[in-house]
Amino acid sequence: MTNWSIPVVRAVRSVLILLVVSSFPATAWAQQQNGQAAPAPAAAAASPEQPGKYLIRQGDTLWDIANAFYRDPFLWPLIWKSNPSVNDPDLIFPGNTLVVPSLAPVERAMSAPEEAAPVQEKAVAEQVQEQPAAAAGTPAAATAPREEAEAPSIFQRRVSIEGLTPEPEQPVAGGRLILPEDAPVPIMDKYAMLSAGFVSEEDSPDHIQGAVDDTAKGVKTSNLLGYDHEVYIAVTSRESVNIGDRFLIYDPVHDVKHPDTRRYFGKLYKVNGILKVTGPKEIGVYPARITLSFDSSVKGSMLAPYQEPTLIYPAKQKQVKNLAGQILEVPDRRSVSAQVDVVYLDKGKEDGVEPGDRFTIMSMADKETGVTRPIGEVQVFIVKARTATAVVRKSIDTMTTGNRFVYKN
Repeated sequence: MTNWSIPVVRAVRSVLILLVVSSFPATAWAQQQNGQAAPAPAAAAASPEQPGKYLIRQGDTLWDIANAFYRDPFLWPLIWKSNPSVNDPDLIFPGNTLVVPSLAPVERAMSAPEEAAPVQEKAVAEQVQEQPAAAAGTPAAATAPREEAEAPSIFQRRVSIEGLTPEPEQPVAGGRLILPEDAPVPIMDKYAMLSAGFVSEEDSPDHIQGAVDDTAKGVKTSNLLGYDHEVYIAVTSRESVNIGDRFLIYDPVHDVKHPDTRRYFGKLYKVNGILKVTGPKEIGVYPARITLSFDSSVKGSMLAPYQEPTLIYPAKQKQVKNLAGQILEVPDRRSVSAQVDVVYLDKGKEDGVEPGDRFTIMSMADKETGVTRPIGEVQVFIVKARTATAVVRKSIDTMTTGNRFVYKN
């Protein structure tokens, strides 16, 4: 199995589990939540499966909790679904308790063999065989209609009827079979995408003005700001800001120069977290609270309007783009970008780059022959005016600043 196929298999499994969970009847789900197993055949009695409980700690996210309990962070919506009191998945508070449902009934339902459905033709044949007996004087009561079999619960282990050979199912006209491989797979997880950062020449006038200082309530101003800190923000890039509006918090890391020309190309920015406006404007600033933190922020950290990231890009038709360039930078000055790493490219919106575009990364030219070879593939998910941020989808060799790329198609 290739090094990029493992996360794909896990993501497909997550999609399948969430699809099965979303199809559960509400009553059946409630029974599992209360620890009451749905009726099952005697030969496959269900074991007790009580939901777990988890006390939220400072800095926790549903993503981390799902990864700890299920070893699969993509299943965080399952925990959210089981806790109706959590209105916003980005807002969970230390000290509250979460219900963490068991995956056992879901996995059992997914792995159980399909039960053979009653065949209409066999029922008709039995009626034809019984009609001569009725004509010979057999009482009508002796040919009472068979009771229709009750549909099994989704939590029951489905077994085949002994001696009955199921007829092959006929495809529905106009439909098509959707295989697990057809299920869309996110290019990376949401929080890795949000924290990936970007290279840009643009600064933002919007910033954190300062932290809330309320000594009477035991809240003091801190130089380092993080999750659940209350702050004041100054927003001048637009006329109005509404309560509930969210902003990305980001800071510059260092200047970036082009690997060939060595000219200034912009700054590398890191994203520290997300904040949400909590009140109306007061003396030129808005009160806000940091709802998600990847790294500490400070007074003066810049802000940009939050946009929900696109995790799945539809497959594009074959098209030709005359695009080629170089890797500008890799995160934290690293020289190696392997699976699930990101790179920053020297082409952007002005050059025709769009989110979802794929590029083939080439090796450095051989010193003797000057020949290059493909060593990996990246996909763009953030586009700025002259730059783009891309995730490494495949790699067979190291990627570093200066590696050239060409448009995949």
